[in-house]
Amino acid sequence: MITLYLARHGQTEENIARIFQGHMPGTLTVEGIAQAEALRDTLRNISLDAVVSSDLKRCVDTARIAVEGRNLPWEKTVLLREIDWGSWTGLAIKEVDLQHFPADVETEAMLYERAGRFVDYLKERYDGKQVLAVGHGLINRAVQAHIQGVTLEHLRSVPKMNNAELLRFKLT
Repeated sequence: MITLYLARHGQTEENIARIFQGHMPGTLTVEGIAQAEALRDTLRNISLDAVVSSDLKRCVDTARIAVEGRNLPWEKTVLLREIDWGSWTGLAIKEVDLQHFPADVETEAMLYERAGRFVDYLKERYDGKQVLAVGHGLINRAVQAHIQGVTLEHLRSVPKMNNAELLRFKLT
């Protein structure tokens, strides 16, 4: 069994600007840094064996702050990257037609499948461990769906995590 502490990155400049970040690095705001520090305070009395984060800067920065002062094994993985917005990456949400997605945008089915691979990866690599995973809003939703047995068709029923929110799951 794995105890998974799943967190979303702190608030970014791009969140404030309502930009499709996707695979952009992202820059934590002052508030985002404070959120990561609050996450560190929440995790202070929790024994962790490892950290796994998205390889994107906003997650790496959040995780670094959250486990500051701890000497933990740390992996960065593309499996926890946010959805790939393709040609929408870097655009403001108000600039696009949300009814017509471009062909180069990663589909929810692709995201859901990738989240399943991440959960399987955790089970193979971290059995018996307590792991902090820091990801993004949509990939974390898909990870939660897999853990909770929610199908792709009902993916949007899983609430999107707030910035620096922390959830705890048991994976068997």
